Amino acid sequence: MGFFARPSTVREASANIREVEASQRRLRARGDHAAARDLDAEIRHQQAEKQRIADEHVRGINEIWGE
Repeated sequence: MGFFARPSTVREASANIREVEASQRRLRARGDHAAARDLDAEIRHQQAEKQRIADEHVRGINEIWGE
């Protein structure tokens, strides 16, 4: 969907989110508010990826410990 390769760790997803938010700030500073709004979808996508990775991690831990 987005500008980044699919993250494989929560850290990568967080870095992607920070990068997109920085891009939004730069766009807004230049007065390009429409382009900045377009990046909201990418932020939501990266947040969903971050949650997916975290959920997979928890499932893996639960499988190991039998919870």
